[in-house]
Amino acid sequence: MFEAGAIKLLALSLVAERPRYGYELIKFIEGLVGGDYSPSPGVIYPTLTYLVDMGWATVADGDAGRKQYTVTQDGLAQLERQREELTALTERLRGVREGAGARRSPDIERAMGNLKAVLHMRFSPANASPDLARRVAALIDEAALAIQKLEV
Repeated sequence: MFEAGAIKLLALSLVAERPRYGYELIKFIEGLVGGDYSPSPGVIYPTLTYLVDMGWATVADGDAGRKQYTVTQDGLAQLERQREELTALTERLRGVREGAGARRSPDIERAMGNLKAVLHMRFSPANASPDLARRVAALIDEAALAIQKLEV
């Protein structure tokens, strides 16, 4: 989802918008990409530590002992230096979010549910056979190929 350094740049830009907690960043990024990706605490907290170590952010105790991160002047200067990269990243993530939304359309969700239900019924212990599995796999492969060839 993110190339080298992109999550650091995104985290820095979000902290520059307003002070944030690590968990808040995780949830915001998840929403930003349409739910297809959620950075783990093992990614976010080392990233925030890096930003503090670089002098681009500060950390202070916030509510209930949670750590709150705030951008520094050096962090704002770093964002200015990487403005083009941030713009490109933001545009790419917007495309990812739009794609995620399309995949979650009610029609697609319904059709996927129908396929799953039919497969469960057809492959009950009484109906399962290697020949049936090959025929069903061929039909699914044909559908995948037809979907791939659809014009937008």
